[in-house]
Amino acid sequence: MTQLGTGFRYTQREMRLALRLFLVVLTLAFAQNCREAEAVSESPFDKEAQANFVEYLKIDTSNPPGNETTGARFLLDILVKEGIEAKLVGPDKDRQSVWARLPSGTKKPALLLMHHIDVVPAPAKEWSVPPFSGEKVNGYFWGRGALDIKSLGIAHLMAVVDLKRRAVPLDRDVIFLAVADEEMGGRAGLAALMEKSPELFSGVGFVLNEGGANVTVVDRIDYWGVEVDQKVPLWIRLTAKGEGGHSATPPADGGATKRLVDAAHAVSAIPMRSELHPSVEAFFKSMASTKPGKRGRILADPRRYFGTPDIAELPYGLQMLLRDTLAMTRLEAGTSTNAVPDIATADLDIRMIPGSDPAALLTQIRQVAGPLVEVEVLLSGPPAPASAVDTDLFAALSRVLTTASPNSKVGAMVTAGTTDSRYFRRRGIVAYGFSPFKINYYDGATVHGADERIRVRFFLEGVELMRQIVSDFCARKPA
Repeated sequence: MTQLGTGFRYTQREMRLALRLFLVVLTLAFAQNCREAEAVSESPFDKEAQANFVEYLKIDTSNPPGNETTGARFLLDILVKEGIEAKLVGPDKDRQSVWARLPSGTKKPALLLMHHIDVVPAPAKEWSVPPFSGEKVNGYFWGRGALDIKSLGIAHLMAVVDLKRRAVPLDRDVIFLAVADEEMGGRAGLAALMEKSPELFSGVGFVLNEGGANVTVVDRIDYWGVEVDQKVPLWIRLTAKGEGGHSATPPADGGATKRLVDAAHAVSAIPMRSELHPSVEAFFKSMASTKPGKRGRILADPRRYFGTPDIAELPYGLQMLLRDTLAMTRLEAGTSTNAVPDIATADLDIRMIPGSDPAALLTQIRQVAGPLVEVEVLLSGPPAPASAVDTDLFAALSRVLTTASPNSKVGAMVTAGTTDSRYFRRRGIVAYGFSPFKINYYDGATVHGADERIRVRFFLEGVELMRQIVSDFCARKPA
C-alpha cells in the first residue's frame, strides 16, 4: 500500500491501473494533437498537389504501347481550368504531349519545365499494391511513375499553376511540356516535336528535366546532384533466322535460337572500354566532401585511383560511369518446347562513356555477330556536349537549394541513364536534370522495379521547393 502526501491511501494495483489510464489518455491526446497539427500544416495547395498526383498515377501510360494522350488530356484539363494557354501536340493522336506557356513580354531566354508522361510497364503480380492505383499507404504514394517521373511532372505543374494564380510578373517566359515516348528513346515524343513543331521551343534557353540525383541521409540532403551530362545510349536488336520444324529432327546447325545464342555470347564478350571522362572527374570531385574516409579520398582525386583495385570502393552506380556497359534485356524465340522456331531475337542495352561515338563499337558488334545475324539499331545518336554550369539557372538552383538545406552542396553530376535532355544539348540549349525530392536509397531502388513509391512528406516538400526555384528564377525582381 502506498500513501501520498494528500492523505489518501492506494493499493499497488490501484496505482498501476491509474498509471495505465494516464498513459492511454496521454497517448490519445498526443495522437489527436498530431492529427490537428497535420491538418493545420496541410494547406489547400498541398491537398490539391496530392490529389493531382494520385489521379496522374492512376493513368496507365505504360510504354509500350504508350497511350500518353490520356495522361496529356488530364494535365491539359488542369492547365486550361487555370486559364493557362495550353494544347495537345504531336502527330500521333494516341501518343500526344501537352504544351503550355506563361508569357512574360520579355525576350529573355525562356525556362522549359519538362517531364515525360510514359512509364515502363509494371507487371501487377510483382507488386504489393496494384501499380496503377495511386494508393497512399504507410506514409507513401505507391504506383508506377511515383519516382519516374510523374512526381516531377506534378511539381512542375503546380509551380506553373502557382505563378498563374498569384499573377506573378515574369522576367522570362515559363513553358510546361509533358512529352510522350521518353522511355523508348523519345523519337515519337520530343524528337518528333522538335522536327515537326519547332515553334514550340521558340526562345527556350534553359530546361529543367529529370536526371538529377541527391544524396539523402534520413531526412536531409547533403548533396544536390544537378545532371549536366550523361552516357551515350546504343540499343540494338540481334535477329537470327533459320529452318524451323519439329524439334525431334532439329537443323544440323541448331537453328535460329542456337545462332542467336552464339551471336549474343560473342557480342557480350567484347571488352568494354574504360575511361575517366572529364565530366565524370568533375562530378566525383564535387561530391568528395560528402563522403568520409577512403571513398572521399578516391572521389577527390579519381585520376590517381582510376584503373586500380581501389575504384571498387566506390558505390557500384559510380563505377558504371567509368566504363561502357552492356545488358541483355529481352529474348524472344519460339512458341512451343517441341518446335524449332525460324526466328529469334535479343535486345541489348549498351551505355557508353559520355562523349562517345557509337560507330566503332557498332562495327565491332556486326563483325562478331557474324553474317547470319542481323544487327538492328533501335536507339543511337551523336554524343551531346555537357551543359555549362556558369549560368544564371545553376546559380538560382544553388541559391535556393542551399537555403532549403543549410550545409548542403550543389554539384554538377553525370548519369548513367539517358534522358531527353540530350536533344536540347545537341542544339546548344542548357538542360539540367534536377530532382527536388529527398529519396532514400532503398526507395530509389524501386525505379523501373516493383513497388515504386515516394514518401508523402518528401513529395510535398519537393513540390514546394520547385515552386521556390521557378519563382526565384522567373519572377521579375523589384526595381
